[in-house]
Amino acid sequence: MNDVQDKKIEELSYEEGLEELTRLVDEIGRDDCPVDQLEVRVRKAADLLKELRNRLASTEVTIREVLEGLEGDKTGS
Repeated sequence: MNDVQDKKIEELSYEEGLEELTRLVDEIGRDDCPVDQLEVRVRKAADLLKELRNRLASTEVTIREVLEGLEGDKTGS
């Protein structure tokens, strides 16, 4: 296992999480993916996907707030 696989989902950067999700999807899609590990990989991929979506949504809200603040500064001058 590499460092990314050893970390908890919350500890991964967005890029590391996306890399891990891509790796899991590739493994799940292979014909030689062991059935015994399939459920674990699918669950982890789903958890990663949820976390990455949450981070994107949070980032989007933050960016909107910052941009709205800039618009407020511009119109309030």
